Amino acid sequence: MELEIVVPLVTAVVQIFAIMDPPGILPLYLSFMSGLERGRHLRIVRSIALVCAVLITVFTLGGAYILMFFGVSVAATRIGGGVLLMAIAIDMLGGLPKAKKISPEEMAVVPISTPLLVGPGTITTLILLTTVYPIYLVLLAGYLVVGATYLMLRYVDKLYSILGPGVIKTFGRLMSIIVASIAAEMIFKGVEEYMSRLLG
Repeated sequence: MELEIVVPLVTAVVQIFAIMDPPGILPLYLSFMSGLERGRHLRIVRSIALVCAVLITVFTLGGAYILMFFGVSVAATRIGGGVLLMAIAIDMLGGLPKAKKISPEEMAVVPISTPLLVGPGTITTLILLTTVYPIYLVLLAGYLVVGATYLMLRYVDKLYSILGPGVIKTFGRLMSIIVASIAAEMIFKGVEEYMSRLLG
């Protein structure tokens, strides 16, 4: 592979990996999926990878057009995603019945696949990268990150066996606070972008 392809590809992979931050969701994933049989765990991991790959494909090929079609700005997407995450964080922290009724398969889609992995930040990054690099290169970079995410989640049960259920529950409580903080940051950035657009 020629250098003029390798360097942009590595740059795009690093940017997408940083914004998706797969290592950051591992404690949350563990708290959701602890105690599952391995077959079900692998099915959920495949679902997460598939959903992320589909979302990356959709938003790389037409993210800007989709937002334009619905008249939705990136700022509004940040605020909406932040509100959704905040509701999930409150459920996680309080152990409310609503959270208990949500199956691991549903958790795999929301909030893990989106908005935690493929959220407003990832969507914005994909759209911006397509203005700098060829679309096929951005897609390839996104798929490589999804592959890395799949491997991390696939073998996360080894981490669970080492740490034990008590530590995982503690992580789950801690992650509910972190998710709430991420949600607040998303809302803040969305409001900040919206206000700067109005005043600018």
